[in-house]
Amino acid sequence: MQLERLACIVVSFAMSTLAPAQQTMEHNIPSHVMEMSVRHEQHGSAVSVTYDDLTKTASQLGAARRATAKYQDVRIAEADGYRAFGPDVPGMGIHYVGPHSSGFDVEHPDILLYEKNEAVPGGFSLVGVSYLLKAETGADGQPKDPPFPKSLASWHRHSDLCVFPDRSVKANLTETDCVVQGGSFNALTQWMIHAWIWKDSPTGVFSPTNPDVR
Repeated sequence: MQLERLACIVVSFAMSTLAPAQQTMEHNIPSHVMEMSVRHEQHGSAVSVTYDDLTKTASQLGAARRATAKYQDVRIAEADGYRAFGPDVPGMGIHYVGPHSSGFDVEHPDILLYEKNEAVPGGFSLVGVSYLLKAETGADGQPKDPPFPKSLASWHRHSDLCVFPDRSVKANLTETDCVVQGGSFNALTQWMIHAWIWKDSPTGVFSPTNPDVR
């Protein structure tokens, strides 16, 4: 409450001291510029995120970066049991799935995300991490009580995936077709989220894809 009160005081003070000058300036601003400004303000929207949400999430992602720094060398990730699954997808890279299955642990991501880079040892650069989560679906279509706040992170799931012994993956197969082709069928995956903590995404740290990942 003190933080909110302080913010209100600061904003009120700033508006009161700027109001006279703003009124003077408005007389000198062309009408079409004023209209653009008004339209811009009307299109703005506030995100329902608290100070605690921001600081906690920043702390979590900082811990994830420290814990996964060693995996910038993909060979170390492989030595720790991470294995490549699926294709190399623009915007997501290659998923290296780990051996961890003890539930959400920010310092032990279930998946490491890499993109090809012949200039680094091992030929791959670490660009992000991904977490899996077992949880019931809430009324909002998101998992109940997620470890990252819903105001900042949106989780997703995949359906009808067929995983083959060579670790390749096909989507949109029926269970019968998957089994006939020698695969293991997954009707619905756990909740999943990407965190682009090693290569910034212009669409956000928790965006499903990163346009800068080639």
